[in-house]
Amino acid sequence: MDYRNKPELIERLAAEYVLGTLAGGARRRFAAWMLQDAALRRSVGEWETRLTPMAVAVGEARPPQSLWPRIAGAISETRAPARAAAGWWESLAFWRSFGLGASGVAAALAIFIGVRPPQVVEHTQVVEHEVVKPVRVSDGANPWQPSYVATLTDGSGKTMLMVYIGRKSDELWMKYEGDAMPVDASLELWGMDEAGQPKSLGLITGKGKHVMKLPVIADKSIAQYKALAVSMEPPGGSKTGVPSGPVMFRGRCHNFW
Repeated sequence: MDYRNKPELIERLAAEYVLGTLAGGARRRFAAWMLQDAALRRSVGEWETRLTPMAVAVGEARPPQSLWPRIAGAISETRAPARAAAGWWESLAFWRSFGLGASGVAAALAIFIGVRPPQVVEHTQVVEHEVVKPVRVSDGANPWQPSYVATLTDGSGKTMLMVYIGRKSDELWMKYEGDAMPVDASLELWGMDEAGQPKSLGLITGKGKHVMKLPVIADKSIAQYKALAVSMEPPGGSKTGVPSGPVMFRGRCHNFW
């Protein structure tokens, strides 16, 4: 689809992107265009400004109290022989509700798989048989120790950034999963406290794995943040101290202890 020189189409796509109704391949293509087109990012930012107050006014939706007993009953039923699961177990609405709780587990697993430190293999010769002994190098922050972990996703739910910070460490380890970096802008990482107030943690400097230095250990610099977000900013980062461009990715920050 050629959106250039079609302002009405750009506005419609930007609105659908912010609302979340632009999905699948169309959403991924639009996100790729945003990396290359500053005008497109401005349109998305304007729509976020218009629609965010409406989202704040929407009350929190809680699952019914009967949900967990139904889950427990279904688990018990699966242990009985030759009984196929049906009904609510196949319900799309149930899995959407259950997915929120499962995201914390997914965050921890993603960090261990994608961001944990490398292993050095030590070779020891015993008699005539070679013994391979793995030795973990943590560089001051053992990934099995208490830590803060987060996975940030785009609007379609695709994981774009994985973050790990040991409680006593002043290094933030990240892995950026994006296919490309913006050519005329910067991706800036923000911490969001319970009140939704942002504070910059630094810039994402490239694809793949990176280490970001924190001013103090995580227990003093990260503990207050309940969520992390990445926004598209001018080269070098926001000039105002708060996100000034569209929010590209976001996710909850979990305590792993």
